[in-house]
Amino acid sequence: MFSIKMLGVAAALCCLSLPAVAQGTEAERQACTPDAMRLCGDAIPDAGRVESCLRQAGPKLSPACYAVFNPPEQDRRAHRRER
Repeated sequence: MFSIKMLGVAAALCCLSLPAVAQGTEAERQACTPDAMRLCGDAIPDAGRVESCLRQAGPKLSPACYAVFNPPEQDRRAHRRER
């Protein structure tokens, strides 16, 4: 039963349309998937609730996922220029 639930969670995470995660790189998705499962499992599969949960988790996020949602200022400027 546990493996079926984990498969469902993994499938839901693959389908999420989180702006910072789903539209990001594979590395960004990998950085946040464990945090989404650990901190926001009750919000899955609602993408909006998962995103909100991850944003609110702040310092509870792993360093890699925290950087996805809160990039250093230098990265923000570079991202703005790419648009």
